Amino acid sequence: MLCEILSIEPSMFKSARGNTCGGLATVATDKIYANPRSCCESELGWLFVEFCEAESFKSECYGGTGLYYRGDSAGVENCVKDCDPESGDKSCGGIVKEAWVVLHDTPEDCCTHEYDWIDNGLCAARSTLSPLNKYWADKTNAKCEDDSVNPTTDLSAAIYNSIESCCSKGLSWLTEAECLSASGMETTGLGTNKYYVDFTSEQCSQDCEGPAPCGGLTKQWNVLYDTEDECCKQIWWIAKRDCVKE
Repeated sequence: MLCEILSIEPSMFKSARGNTCGGLATVATDKIYANPRSCCESELGWLFVEFCEAESFKSECYGGTGLYYRGDSAGVENCVKDCDPESGDKSCGGIVKEAWVVLHDTPEDCCTHEYDWIDNGLCAARSTLSPLNKYWADKTNAKCEDDSVNPTTDLSAAIYNSIESCCSKGLSWLTEAECLSASGMETTGLGTNKYYVDFTSEQCSQDCEGPAPCGGLTKQWNVLYDTEDECCKQIWWIAKRDCVKE
């Protein structure tokens, strides 16, 4: 049901035919309005007024407001744009027809009000189909991922501005060096060059990647010592000449 153009006068009346404009109003029974907007507002309050007005004019130019709304009707867990998907804009969720749909000026505003459990930047990026150059913690594989390269499917994931922040907060059981290495960062220079006891070999190894005395990057539970001597004191039963990894 829409408002139709009264063919004998430049006025509007409420149509019972639903999706066409024009025709003769029955003046005795139809209420006449000066313009389609006032007709839509008075008679068809359940329709979104801009949509109703455009349909009443049979406008093929109306493409939606370009504002954002909750994406349930489009089958997505993010905000979508009030526009026609046939326009080629993949962020369109369809033209809003119903008055109860809440529209928001920006994707960020929509995300704040409709998806407050999702990181706002992540929600806005998904809503506009834009890459997000931030990081999330892949706790299953113990590494941090760049969302612009490997987007998270868990929209409740915490998002971090830097890989270092992701490692320290998202994967706190790893040392920063371990996390950065696992996340694909160059390992050269990541260690502290301090010493730790490798109790498997009963030797002191240096926290670095490379030839001995490097023993690989230290684990979070390892105690680090500034010098070989300090480290060797922890395994006092090993002769000094055999203490440091060679």
